[in-house]
Amino acid sequence: MKNLSIYIALVLASFSLAFGQNVIVSPIGVNTDGDDFSSGITLRANEMYFTADKSGEQIIYHAKLKNGKWEIVKKIDSDVNSGDQNGSATLTPDGQYMIFASYEHNVDGLGRTDLYSARKVDGSWTDVQNLGMAVNSKYWDSQPSLTSDGRTLYFVSDRPASSGGTNIFYSERTREGWSKAKELTSVNTDSDEMSPFIAADNKTFTYSSNKSGGEGGFDIYFAKINSSKNAFDFKNAGAAINTEYDEHFYVVAANSETAFFSTNKPSEKANFNIYSAVPNPHVAEDVVFVHGTVSDIDDNTPLGSDITITDLTNGQVVANLRSDDITGEYSSVLTAGRNYSITAEKEGYLFYSENFNISSSITNKDITKDITLSKIAKGKTRLLIFFDFDKSTLQNESKPELARLTKFMNDNPNVKIELHGHTDDRGADDYNKNLSLERAKAVSTYLSNNGIQSGRIGTKGFGKSQPLIVDTTEEARAKNRRVELVIVSI
Repeated sequence: MKNLSIYIALVLASFSLAFGQNVIVSPIGVNTDGDDFSSGITLRANEMYFTADKSGEQIIYHAKLKNGKWEIVKKIDSDVNSGDQNGSATLTPDGQYMIFASYEHNVDGLGRTDLYSARKVDGSWTDVQNLGMAVNSKYWDSQPSLTSDGRTLYFVSDRPASSGGTNIFYSERTREGWSKAKELTSVNTDSDEMSPFIAADNKTFTYSSNKSGGEGGFDIYFAKINSSKNAFDFKNAGAAINTEYDEHFYVVAANSETAFFSTNKPSEKANFNIYSAVPNPHVAEDVVFVHGTVSDIDDNTPLGSDITITDLTNGQVVANLRSDDITGEYSSVLTAGRNYSITAEKEGYLFYSENFNISSSITNKDITKDITLSKIAKGKTRLLIFFDFDKSTLQNESKPELARLTKFMNDNPNVKIELHGHTDDRGADDYNKNLSLERAKAVSTYLSNNGIQSGRIGTKGFGKSQPLIVDTTEEARAKNRRVELVIVSI
């Protein structure tokens, strides 16, 4: 036993020397007796989906970080692993949507290996779908990586291209589906480019290539990428990461000094193993985590719900995600210096919306927003629209919320509501009561103009008599200038 401990210590020491004194490189606990690679990590870097190749069969496994150590939970027992070869999983930040590669999958393929999507429902990966002809070809298409907003997919293909070998392509999500794949020409060379990864900041890019000038075999390369999909500031990771062997799948954990990659440098296990690199020499820009739990307001039961986050500055939806059906947890990545709304919807419940601002000078990059949903029932209320001081005019920032209310009324045609207007504590009672009624009527008019029968909508004004927050700060007054929705009948 003592000799074994010495041997392991010497092996680890040799890795430290080989990869550089300033970066500690260590194998992680998920490695099996087969090849292990392509570690798709969740946003908070506490869950990993990796590929294990045992006896020529590639399978996707799920691992979790427990007490600082990685442990295999299980292989994914679902249609995801029903192909002859399956792997290279990438996930959206909420951990509820996956894209993976599969050869001879039981969902009809278009080529030798295709890219597929899957969704997490009630704790299981299901609804496996081929990404279609815009992304896949009759050739080998694999090794996907999704941006944190889920809008751009990078992947590798050996289809004919302007550059030789395997090349990196990208496709963008549109309302009609994935766009026709294009070459990432700023990265591709006449050699082989593989294993792309885009960090949570959607700028920090890594990939591997066997082009000349490296340490040998496939090397990891670092780059930055802009909104036009042009890569720049290329760097070879150097001896801190690369060896004379092959390095692939360099994954940068968000808001962390940790990265993960795979190498086939000789070890006591199989050819390829997954290692951590600390500190990561290619740190991405910090992002703002917004996360929380969705639950029933009455009994705290966790709820799976559809969540939409909208940038109120330009009205653009920046995230469509879902809270976990079992835990109710959700998470997303947002940009500081913007005003957002977050909406949660679930059948049988009142929808929830909240506006919030992330300051450009924010120091806390971890924001918790727990959401409680109320079942649709008579007397139930929720906050709706907020107004500027002394105004009853609907703001452009309110349009996403009003559209959500319109959808709620259309989805629940028997529901009748009252809209209750309120003001802050400034001004005369009679004036405020009239102003609050005008605010309620403004929302009612919007609904009527968008097809909701006026007989389903009542309006009342309460002036300043029912403050949400009893305070004289501007923040409190802004929250008191509002219209609330009340269920009258269902």
